[in-house]
Amino acid sequence: MRPFQIIVIVIFGFLALIGLFLFANYSGFGGGKATVGSVTIWGTIPADSMQAGLRSLVEAHKEYGSVRYVAKNIETFEADLNEAIASGVGPDLILITQEQLLAQQNKLTLIPYASISERTYIDSYLPIFELFLTSEGTYGVPLAVDPLVMYYNRPMLASVGVAEAPRSWEGVTGLVALLTRKLPDHTVTKSLVAIGEYDNVTNARAIVSLLLLQSGNKLTQETNSGLRAALSSSGGGMFGVSPAESALTFYTQFANPTKTVYSWNRALPESRQAFLAGDVALYPGFASERPLLSAGNPNLDFDMAAIPQLDTATTKVTYGHAYVLAIPKASKNASGAFQTAMALAAKDVGPQVARALSMAPALRSALKPGENDFYTPVFYPEALVAQGWLSPAPRTTDEIFSTMIGNITSGRRSVRDALFTADQALDAAL
Repeated sequence: MRPFQIIVIVIFGFLALIGLFLFANYSGFGGGKATVGSVTIWGTIPADSMQAGLRSLVEAHKEYGSVRYVAKNIETFEADLNEAIASGVGPDLILITQEQLLAQQNKLTLIPYASISERTYIDSYLPIFELFLTSEGTYGVPLAVDPLVMYYNRPMLASVGVAEAPRSWEGVTGLVALLTRKLPDHTVTKSLVAIGEYDNVTNARAIVSLLLLQSGNKLTQETNSGLRAALSSSGGGMFGVSPAESALTFYTQFANPTKTVYSWNRALPESRQAFLAGDVALYPGFASERPLLSAGNPNLDFDMAAIPQLDTATTKVTYGHAYVLAIPKASKNASGAFQTAMALAAKDVGPQVARALSMAPALRSALKPGENDFYTPVFYPEALVAQGWLSPAPRTTDEIFSTMIGNITSGRRSVRDALFTADQALDAAL
């Protein structure tokens, strides 16, 4: 053979070997042969909680030693992410809830059903995670659920002969006269429950969403033109009042001085602080808040119960934050990011991560409280019935809901008119 032919054969042979090596080691989303490499996760969960989960991962799988978590401020998360992506230094994974999905969706890589089949996804994870599904795949790997529960001040309830937190909202209203204390000028000194207003009610967005969902009212719905608002589109209920109107009337009556259930107003301190101070008997909060409450007032004697339901309800509903690990399109290590997400959510690590976050695991098979667990028997069942909805960015939703509630409590608009105005604003935001 001529020297030229020998050189050509050697070159093509070398290229063939390189191609074979790359093919054998490329894993796309679903493989496991490629090196995990460096993976950076951004989220708004405190670093200490997430680091405990990552330690569980590294102890079980040493190859994830280069995975790191960066805690970001929830108020600036979106702006920080946009700036980082524009600068080419964005994260490989972001930890988000369904409340952030629509705002971040155009930045995220859709994980195809070829990597996680729709049947496997639905069978494996809690129902609330179906919010992340599309016709072609999912926008996140489920990690944990943070359900809304009811915290209660045990001595305050016991002082009026009540042994446990009320199980229904009707039961809540029945306790107002026993536990709310007011001065002649309507100044509230002790409150049964801190709801009715918006801006000084911790978790107001979740509580309003909860009551709307419990009433059977949808907040958004899919149409031929895309996702649209549905606050005022439900049919009329009893006496021509829609479920949404009933839910908002119930919520805002607690801030109406002319009502017998009046127990809260906008002049009072932020509701979680009021509960920590021992001035509020019932506090709707997320399961993950329990360590914060314990640290906020070590002397506070409180417990956790399921969120109240309507007496007429046939299906139990609570509100929850569904946390998923999503892959930005700008990730420089998409394969490693996917492997990390699946490893964190796996049955040998996922429940430990959820426990470190004081949340419920995303896997159905892991939703089994331990024998010595004190709180998981309460909030694990709540995670199974947790619901959510696809909303605009949290700040935008807060502005719409705050205006809606303020219009009602101030008397500027009727409940029906306030709902209609909020529906238009929500539709424009979507």
